[in-house]
Amino acid sequence: MKKHIVLLAMLALVSASWFSATAENHFGDVPAGHWAYDAINKLATDGVIDLYGQGSLRGERTITRYEMAQIVARAIWNSNKAASAEDKGLIDKLKTEFTDELNNLGISVSKAANTARDVKVPKNESPLKISGNYMFRYEYVKNPRATADKYFTNDDVGTAAGKCTVRNRLWLDVTNQFDGDTYFVGSLVADDMGGTSTGSSTDVWQAFLAKKIGDNAEVAVGRMIPVLGLGTLAGTAYNDGVRVSFGKDYKVNLYVTTVGEYYPPQLGVNPYKLNFRFADVKFNLNKDLATSLAYRADKDKLFYDAAAVGLEYKGVPNWIFSGEYARNKASFAQYDGDDTKAFYLKAKYKGANPMVVGSKGFHMEYKKADPNFDLQPLGGAVEWNAPYNYTYRAHGGCANDLKGMEYGFETTVAKRTIFSIQYDDLERVSNREDQSFLMASVFYLF
Repeated sequence: MKKHIVLLAMLALVSASWFSATAENHFGDVPAGHWAYDAINKLATDGVIDLYGQGSLRGERTITRYEMAQIVARAIWNSNKAASAEDKGLIDKLKTEFTDELNNLGISVSKAANTARDVKVPKNESPLKISGNYMFRYEYVKNPRATADKYFTNDDVGTAAGKCTVRNRLWLDVTNQFDGDTYFVGSLVADDMGGTSTGSSTDVWQAFLAKKIGDNAEVAVGRMIPVLGLGTLAGTAYNDGVRVSFGKDYKVNLYVTTVGEYYPPQLGVNPYKLNFRFADVKFNLNKDLATSLAYRADKDKLFYDAAAVGLEYKGVPNWIFSGEYARNKASFAQYDGDDTKAFYLKAKYKGANPMVVGSKGFHMEYKKADPNFDLQPLGGAVEWNAPYNYTYRAHGGCANDLKGMEYGFETTVAKRTIFSIQYDDLERVSNREDQSFLMASVFYLF
């Protein structure tokens, strides 16, 4: 407890030194109820832009000014589609509101006149986009363990003995907007673990084709990276199947997928396809408070028969408070004869904007997960960073047999380049073994 208090005090001192320096909030949220949400939704309805599967901006989450500027940039590029004077007026208002962010994106907007001729937009804008990121990360784990302890010990992936200390990852995204209703998203990821060929891979983490149905529904087919609820039940790659989404002031996602062929040895060779049925729904309780409900189960409810409820609060400027609680009733997900549980509580202040040098953010999180809760594992890596070898589909996330505090800090050191450091003061729930680990990374966005 003393260590937690000391670390909290250090974070408070660090944050106090730069609160005044970041008073001009380049990275702040566009608050719920801001007129820009209605403006963007109107432009999407009129066919000026496509929200790439987001449906409506009302029922999802409050987004940052940088994210909103990216959407505004698409509206500027497609301004020739604005048939009405109202739409053209909305684009001009959005340009004025997000001038600084657009300039950071490389789209020069004159604050004086701010008319269409003052905006430098790319010529012959193609619907095919290629983007991505590169990450270099150093990892130290006091007592590394295999990807999963109890059921997957015959697999040589993610063994404790092979724990790497450095990781290089190159991520390429390809998106293609075919028309107003159909789009493609693909992600090719090359991952190198500690400079060894045995710990390296190049995989398609997601590749799916999606088509809108009416104004508020969508069907997607292919490989996806679903995030159920707030991350406790899923946030990983390699989900092959179908997704159906619908809703306007709320968002419902229904999935039917197959996730790999990774089985307990006592079940034999490939007896089950680990077909999953899962779903989530997200909606706002009020302008500052959003909630999520999620469910995941495999066909025979061996590993997962789990439900989760999450809350996210944004009523304090520049802060996001979130948490999620989940229970798993599956056959193998038992501990001391009871269903297993997992939960986390997290507070995040601002964040590093890759386009604004010097922007910063930090977070604190308490998390606890019973042994056997997340056996595959599938927990989202953002919320459930864990002291495992990062060669499995969870890519570092696992809600299994751990508890303790996490502290993280990030800052933009050069345009498109973020440095982050994170410390997890964890121990096993089962035997109190020290599971603390440290990660430092450099992330470059291109």
